[in-house]
Amino acid sequence: MKILAIDDDPFVRELLPAVFEQVALTDVHTADGGRAALKALAMAPTPFDCLLLDVDMPKMNGIELCKRIRALPAYRDTPILMLTAKTDPSSIENAFAAGANDFIAKPFVLKDVHSRIRIAERLLACSQPQMPQPTDTVTIPGKHPFDLEDKLPLTGVARLILPFSLGNYLTQLERGDLNACEVSCIAMDDPQTLYDHSTSTEFVAALTDLANAISSAVACPHMLMSYQGAGSFICITPTAMLHPWDQIETKLNQQLACAPRLTGTALHAPLTVSVGTPITPNANRTQRVRNTVDRALGRAQMRFATKQAAA
Repeated sequence: MKILAIDDDPFVRELLPAVFEQVALTDVHTADGGRAALKALAMAPTPFDCLLLDVDMPKMNGIELCKRIRALPAYRDTPILMLTAKTDPSSIENAFAAGANDFIAKPFVLKDVHSRIRIAERLLACSQPQMPQPTDTVTIPGKHPFDLEDKLPLTGVARLILPFSLGNYLTQLERGDLNACEVSCIAMDDPQTLYDHSTSTEFVAALTDLANAISSAVACPHMLMSYQGAGSFICITPTAMLHPWDQIETKLNQQLACAPRLTGTALHAPLTVSVGTPITPNANRTQRVRNTVDRALGRAQMRFATKQAAA
């Protein structure tokens, strides 16, 4: 594994290659800041497999550097781990929003860093479904190189992160911070119809447009969200900044009714969504991610069932 570690502290830059060598990671490179890191990425004969970024650096901090790295096509999916002494909810949120996959507090334990690098590498490698390519298949409605349930890695949406990264964010929250945030699910009411009657390119475009519409309707600058497959998005927002869920649902459906790419011939009925009532994340850290996501998805399903029964 080829690793690039970026830190303005010369002691850390000297320490990391030595300690990683103890776990048979010998291809470790270092950079003393954002400019040096971007130069190293540009000049590397082969891409790096993993990046470690210090958050607190002069001139260009780790958050800004992470954003710039994610804009590079070769590093869109590369595991990025943030290293920092700051563990407040805002710092953690900003790191994940910038594109980090994990967040490790200093002082760190080498064994922990090593295991989380391996986990990130393995999960990102096996969780990326095949996206539409310029082939004949993508022009045939209902014929897709991915399943409806696949968690497609959508791009071009602010504060939309991978489910793996959202799970790491939830896990990082301290017990005392859980009551200060809410988790909601916003789900298409009939994603199967869109999947069956659209091309792959149209389907991904519709999901991207929906994600941008969610961002606009929720209008929370601190929201993080991820696409969970089957037309469902999980959103995490600070409690005090979230509008009533029923108002968000009404506003969102009004926006979707006017969206040009969401009212085309691929849809036999207007695209609508259901917004589940918000929940607080589970307190048990070991079961927090699965239980929280399952509960949020269930709330959106209940909301859709209620609307169906009243129709």
